[in-house]
Amino acid sequence: GINAEYGYDNPNFEVSDGEDEREVTIITSPELEDVAIQSASPVSSPITSPDSLPTSPDSGASNATFDLNNVLEVAGFGRYHIFFMIVLGMMSFADAAEIFMASVILKDMKCDFDLSAVEEAIIPAIVFFFYAIGSIIAGKLSDMYGRKKVLLIGMVVLVVSALLSAIVPTFWLFLCCRAVTGFTIGANYGVSVVYFTEIVPMRHRSSAMLGMELFWTIGSVFECVVGMSVMTKYGWRAQVGITVVPCLLALLMLPFCDESARYYAISGQHDKALKVVEKICRRNRRKLPEGELQVSIEERGNMRAVFAPELLRHTLLLVLIFFINMYHVFSIVILLPDVLINNYCSASSFLGTETNADGCEILSKGDYDILLASALLSVPGFFLGTYVVEKFGRKKSFIFTSLIQIVTFTMALPCWGTWFLYLALALMIISSTTFNQILWIYTPESYPTYIRNTAVGTLNALGKLGAASGTFIVETLDAKDIRNSLGTFIVFGFILLVATLLLKKETRNQVLQDTKQQQAGLTYRNLQEDSRI
Repeated sequence: GINAEYGYDNPNFEVSDGEDEREVTIITSPELEDVAIQSASPVSSPITSPDSLPTSPDSGASNATFDLNNVLEVAGFGRYHIFFMIVLGMMSFADAAEIFMASVILKDMKCDFDLSAVEEAIIPAIVFFFYAIGSIIAGKLSDMYGRKKVLLIGMVVLVVSALLSAIVPTFWLFLCCRAVTGFTIGANYGVSVVYFTEIVPMRHRSSAMLGMELFWTIGSVFECVVGMSVMTKYGWRAQVGITVVPCLLALLMLPFCDESARYYAISGQHDKALKVVEKICRRNRRKLPEGELQVSIEERGNMRAVFAPELLRHTLLLVLIFFINMYHVFSIVILLPDVLINNYCSASSFLGTETNADGCEILSKGDYDILLASALLSVPGFFLGTYVVEKFGRKKSFIFTSLIQIVTFTMALPCWGTWFLYLALALMIISSTTFNQILWIYTPESYPTYIRNTAVGTLNALGKLGAASGTFIVETLDAKDIRNSLGTFIVFGFILLVATLLLKKETRNQVLQDTKQQQAGLTYRNLQEDSRI
C-alpha cells in the first residue's frame, strides 16, 4: 500500500473543491518530513488513505491500516447519521422544553406557592448553577467512560426529576427537582453535541449541527403551544407533566444508538470500534476499507490537558467568548419583554394580563407571542450560521457576526420609532443565534477526542456564568433605563470581536484530531475523499 504522512493544522494543507470530487493537496517540505519521522510513535502506525488501500490479498492488504477519519469520509452521511440526528435531536427537543417551561409556569406557580421575589429569582439561578456543575462533571465522565453511558444515565435522572417536579407538594422540594433537572440538562447538551460531531464526515459537520439546533427550536415552540392550551384550564402541574413526554421519548430511543467509535478507538477497544464503523458503512451502503483499523490508547478526561501550554491561549480565548456569547443570548431573552412593556419609544404596551380558573395570573397572549417570536427568530440564525461557516470558514464567520452584533445593538439605542426598535431586537436575536451556532460547530472541532468532552463541558459551564451575570445585570439596569443594558451589550461586543480576531485555529475542511500526536500536528496525510460523497 501507499502510506502518506498526514496532518491537521498544517499551513501547507490546501483544499480545493471540484465538480465531481474534493481533493486535498499536500505541499511537502524537508522540514515537515523530518518532523514526521522524528515523531513516529509505536502506538500510532502510518495511516493509509482508503483510495490507496490494497484491494487483494496478494497486494499486501494484511499490512494496510486505516483510521477513523478515513472510514468516516468514505461512509459519507446517510441513514445511520439521520437516525442519530433524530435521537439526539429529541434530546435537544426535551432540553429546550424543560428550559422554556420555567418561563411558562412561573407566574402560576408564584401564586400557588405564594412565592416572594427572592424565591422567584432563585428558580432560574439554581438551574444555571447546577447546569454548570453538570456540564463539567459529565464532560469529564464521558471522556473517561463513554458518551452513551453518560447520556443514558442523564436521561433517566431527567425523566425522574421532571416527573417528581409535577407532584411535589412544596416549593423547596420543587426547587430540589429543578436543581437536578438543571444538572442533567447541562450534562446532556454538551455531550450530545460532541457525540454527534464525532461520527459525522468532515464536510457535513455544520449541516448536521443545524439539524440538532432545529429540534431545539421545535421544543421551544412545543412548550409555548402546550402552555397556551393547558395553563388556563389545568395549571402548572399539568404543564410540567406534559413536558416529560419528549424526555421519555428520547430516553426510549437512545439505547438503539452505538457508542462513539472515536471513544472506543482512544480507549483501546479495537474490536468495538471496528464493529461500529462496519455498521456505519453497512447502514450507509458503503464498503469498509480493507486493512486494519488503527487505534491509539490515550489518557482521557484530564482537565489539566485542556489548559496545557499548547492549548492555554486557545482555551482562555474560548472561555471569554463563551462567557460573552451566553451573556448576549440569555440577556436578550430577558430584555425583550422589558422593552415591550417599558418601551422608551412609546408609552403603549401590547402585553395584557390573564388569569386561570384559580384566579392566579398566567402568561397573556402577548407574553406567548414574545416567547414564540424569540424561538422562531433563532431559525434564520441557525441557517445563517451554517452557511457562513462553510462559505467563509469558522474564524472569518466569528469576526463577521461579531461586527453584525455590534451594529444591531447600536441600532436599538436611538429612538427612531417603535417598529424600528422591534426590527433591531429581531436582528439582535438572529445575530446572537448565528454566533452561538458557529461557536458550537467550532468548539468540538478544535479539541482532540481524548479531552473533547472535558473541554466542551468546561467551556459550557464557564459560559453559564455569563448567562447568570447577564440576567442579573439586565434586570438591575432595566429598572433605571433599558438603554443601559444595551450599552453593556455594545461594550462586550467589542471585547468579543477582539477575542475572535486573536483565535488562531481554523477547523473548516479539517479532520477531527483524536490523539496527542495529531493535536501537536506532527504527522501529515493526504486525505482524498470518495467522489461519491
